[in-house]
Amino acid sequence: MKKRIITITEKDFELLKSHLLRDSGGEEAALLIAGTSETKQMMNFLVREVIPVRENGFLEKSYAFLTISPDFMMPILKRCRYDRLSVLLAHSHPFSEDSVTFSSIDASGERILMPKVQQRIPDRHHGTIVLGRASIDARVWEKGKNKSRPVDMVRVVGSQIRTYQTTSSELLNNSKTTSGNRHDRQKLALGETGQKKLQEVTVGIVGVGGVGSLVFQELVHLGVEKFIIIDDDVVEESNLSRIVGSRPRDARNRTPKVKVMKRLGRQINPEVRIFSVKGSVNNASIALKLRYADAIFCCTDNLSSRIVLNRMAFQYLVPLIDMGIDIQCEEKGKITSAGGRVMVILPDGPCLECLGILNSEIIQQEIRQIESGQRAHRNYILGATVEAPSVISLNGVVASLAVTAFLNLLTGFESQKDPNTYQVYRVLKGDVRLATMVPIKSCTLCSEVKALGDGVRLPCNMDKKER
Repeated sequence: MKKRIITITEKDFELLKSHLLRDSGGEEAALLIAGTSETKQMMNFLVREVIPVRENGFLEKSYAFLTISPDFMMPILKRCRYDRLSVLLAHSHPFSEDSVTFSSIDASGERILMPKVQQRIPDRHHGTIVLGRASIDARVWEKGKNKSRPVDMVRVVGSQIRTYQTTSSELLNNSKTTSGNRHDRQKLALGETGQKKLQEVTVGIVGVGGVGSLVFQELVHLGVEKFIIIDDDVVEESNLSRIVGSRPRDARNRTPKVKVMKRLGRQINPEVRIFSVKGSVNNASIALKLRYADAIFCCTDNLSSRIVLNRMAFQYLVPLIDMGIDIQCEEKGKITSAGGRVMVILPDGPCLECLGILNSEIIQQEIRQIESGQRAHRNYILGATVEAPSVISLNGVVASLAVTAFLNLLTGFESQKDPNTYQVYRVLKGDVRLATMVPIKSCTLCSEVKALGDGVRLPCNMDKKER
């Protein structure tokens, strides 16, 4: 069954709630402009903009009835038609609590209004939303069809990832609890709800080498059961000292790293579901697999793939946990500097380009390597031209910080941490510091591609469109 989702950033959701549920004495309305991400298994509306309907935007407005003025709607519909975007009509039932539903008045109004929206923007799906005090319901009007279907969930992406199952969802709430006593001690810290979230999310990991393999191992132990893992490399002898789960015969047989992770994951938890791809996110058909992920870990060792994942975060409204560790040596056995970082990139905040992480000269050099058939391989942070040193224990610190940042996305337990900061591991000092996430460039691309989904190309080879 095809899952239908609405994804919205935390800032936009708070704007929507504050307008629709304000103390005005009656119903309120807003228009949401959205891109879409669609596969055979999923239809995802990605909210790009929330437009509140003010008092002068109504033809009629009473305690339980609204009519939006055509003069207000027509310019918005015209813009959406030109930009090939969807429209979601939202309104409130401010006196409904935990089981809000569309009324018969709503249904009759939709049967008149939505065909007109479809006529003006015929090649897009559209939808409607009703918001109560503690619940939400939504419907989608698919292109070419004259009836609606329920939206299953609304996902809010911000400092926490929150999901709300709609009142009329067709999804069965049959998620199981963990078997036996495996996670009992963990539940004491995260609670039953936190453990359930771990089981329900889908995690993408790009790069399962020294850092990524540790991230994967920890997540499986925590109880994550659904993964998308991507890596184009094979195990070599020099990898055996830092890729968890690797064996000498993997180096002899040049086993793909993703295959090693599959084996490791099932050894830890036989029920884990792993969709693995031996390939690079620099190919569109592979990068688009990550549309199913609720969060993505960037454990890659080059900037050209980082720029793809950076775009995914904003284009598809998915949190990106970016990390790396850099060790500089004056001579063998002499570390002169070493540091790691963990950044949580949210679609409401600055991107890696804004923060100066993506060096255009290094990216261009890597792209030339890829185009000539070579494998782009650079240092995690600085892009050094020599082979980068790597130590599993130092990788482990960064991996654990990143996994803990992911736990915070699900549970919000880092309540005292400034959300506008990221973590810096200073190896020689032996400490972890918070640094302020301040944009150093005037980058507009992240806002330009926000929530456009499948409507714009990713910055990678468009080998084929994955549906």
